[in-house]
Amino acid sequence: MKIFRILIILTFLLLGTELILAQGGYEDLLFEEVEVENPVYMPVLGVGIGYINYYGELQNDFKNLIQGQPTYRVNLFQYIDKKHAWKLNANATFGKITGFERNYTTPSENFNFETNMFAVGFNVEYAFGNIFQGEKKIRPFFSIGAEYMDLGNAKTDMFDKDGNVYNYMTDGTIRVGDKIITRDYKYETNFSDLEDAFGRKSERFTKATYAIVADFGLDFKVSNRVALRFASSLHYTGTDDIDAISSKNTAGRIGDSKVDMFSNTYVSFNVDLFSDSKTKIVENYFADLSGEFDYTVIADSDRDGVLDLADDCPHTPEGIPVNDTTGCPHDDDGDGVPNYRDKEQFSDKGAIVDDLGVELSPNKIRKMLFQELAAVNRDKRYMVPIGILKSKYTNVDKLQIPEKYKNIDVNKDNYISFDELLDAISSFFDYDSEFTTEDIYDLNSFFFAQ
Repeated sequence: MKIFRILIILTFLLLGTELILAQGGYEDLLFEEVEVENPVYMPVLGVGIGYINYYGELQNDFKNLIQGQPTYRVNLFQYIDKKHAWKLNANATFGKITGFERNYTTPSENFNFETNMFAVGFNVEYAFGNIFQGEKKIRPFFSIGAEYMDLGNAKTDMFDKDGNVYNYMTDGTIRVGDKIITRDYKYETNFSDLEDAFGRKSERFTKATYAIVADFGLDFKVSNRVALRFASSLHYTGTDDIDAISSKNTAGRIGDSKVDMFSNTYVSFNVDLFSDSKTKIVENYFADLSGEFDYTVIADSDRDGVLDLADDCPHTPEGIPVNDTTGCPHDDDGDGVPNYRDKEQFSDKGAIVDDLGVELSPNKIRKMLFQELAAVNRDKRYMVPIGILKSKYTNVDKLQIPEKYKNIDVNKDNYISFDELLDAISSFFDYDSEFTTEDIYDLNSFFFAQ
């Protein structure tokens, strides 16, 4: 049945919404799942499918509760007590009721009928204790209530497709003339057209009635919001006219004075879409830890979301976006100045910049190189660096002088000294060099990377 497949698929989909992935690491110490003290429970929706079996003067077509005419059901219930033992249900059911009797000894008593049925009702339900303890709960229930039914236009199948009357024989066959046929199960004759056959006025065939309904079955808890119900209900109607065989008939077949009944055996899928959750996640600002605990394991001094143990930049200003792996602020142009301090966030690759990320002009570099310094003794001399910058030479393990700079190494010691650097820069500004401006920037980077 397609409807059963749909119910199974919906069950698994809603189960997925119940899964909560466990948080790892230090987050387990900061967050905790607790029960909600007074959750608000809203009405729960249920949809289901089942089978109707008729009980009256005619013999039932079907022999057990899980066969019959298909019926469809929509249910809405609300808990009415804190322990969720009592519920108030409102439901609607629609389908068809059919009956058929095959009488071999009295052929004239062969009769059949079909009628549409739509019912709305209310009932009060009580759920008993769990059959099994634990998370997988199975609870039996019982309910009692009433409903109003519209039985539509009841009909019977008396003729074949050509309009010939069925003749039921004592040998079990159905014939038209000498020809053996089978019923076409097309209910073409209204009960209202059988006044003479039953000796009563057509308006007396009831089209609407009430019923007392008793419902019992089992609820299977799938999750906090999803449950499956397997149940059967008995509908004790207020009429003996569903099958047109009644004690009120004065001709044809006359029935007994008992009212007609039917059962509805069904499975339904109940889902709670709107109630509060039974549990919630709370943040523990002060974790309850017993015994000796190394708090450095969960320390995050700059609160950038990267623990100090893995943070390469542990003093990032609060609120600055960082790399999730290193904890360092982003530096999109790779000039060594993070974005939040960089006034020129699109510097050329390899450019010499100041501590605000602004690219230095040749004049500024020359001024920095040739600034006048007070004379000092040889053992106290120092050099003024242009800057501690990142370049393509920064992470090279075995740094070798590039081919184009080897002629600067006058003493051939495989090291470009500060004096040799100044000589190269002086030649550049005296227009006595083949180096370009980019070469001078690159030479400067190489010098400080040595």
